[in-house]
Amino acid sequence: MAIQIGDLLSGRIGDKIYSIDPVTKKQVVRSCPKKVRYPNTEAQQAHKGRFLAIVRLSSCMTEAHTVGLRYHARRAKLRTYMDFRRLNKDCFTAEGEVDYPRIVLSRGPLCDAEVLSVGVERGVDEGSAGRVTVRFDNGLYASNAALDDECYLYAFHAGEGEGVLSEPALREGGVVAVEVPAAWLEAVEGDEGAPQRGLSGLHLYIFFRNRAGRTSDSRHVPLPAGA
Repeated sequence: MAIQIGDLLSGRIGDKIYSIDPVTKKQVVRSCPKKVRYPNTEAQQAHKGRFLAIVRLSSCMTEAHTVGLRYHARRAKLRTYMDFRRLNKDCFTAEGEVDYPRIVLSRGPLCDAEVLSVGVERGVDEGSAGRVTVRFDNGLYASNAALDDECYLYAFHAGEGEGVLSEPALREGGVVAVEVPAAWLEAVEGDEGAPQRGLSGLHLYIFFRNRAGRTSDSRHVPLPAGA
């Protein structure tokens, strides 16, 4: 719908689009395109595949990036899900496959820490929760590491499309743990043909946050061999 500005028009009437030239201030008229071209090429399909994959993963990992990317996203004047998509746009293939070790869940200047060990405790019976424990070098020798920094451990299961964020643990303690469904820790035979089942679908990420809200870069934590 066109609006009138003085003796000139701006907007659409029928198959005509009216505008005002910003330099000459004269009326400009052009015809509407009769057909919008959308060839849906392979490149466009690949782009759509990557976009859909990152949108789905962003939704699945909301609990983690809401905490881990809050500081970074605020500085970039973005929502955390928008920041997540921007940081991880190159971690997806056209077929929607995800390079999980490269996924960024947290970013910031805070000192991170080296992982020392990972322990897996399976539930004692069917239906009980399992537990994953990570011990780390607390990094207190670094200039911006403090005793009361909070450490988070995020467990994400690719096959289930679900994740669990741990309760915060103090950096001083050097250990953080998260409880997960027992099925996530099952050793499944033929894992090579089903890489997202049981324990083989589990991915761990660790990051820190201090009282001021600053965070560290997240780290993907490999599971121990034979877990």
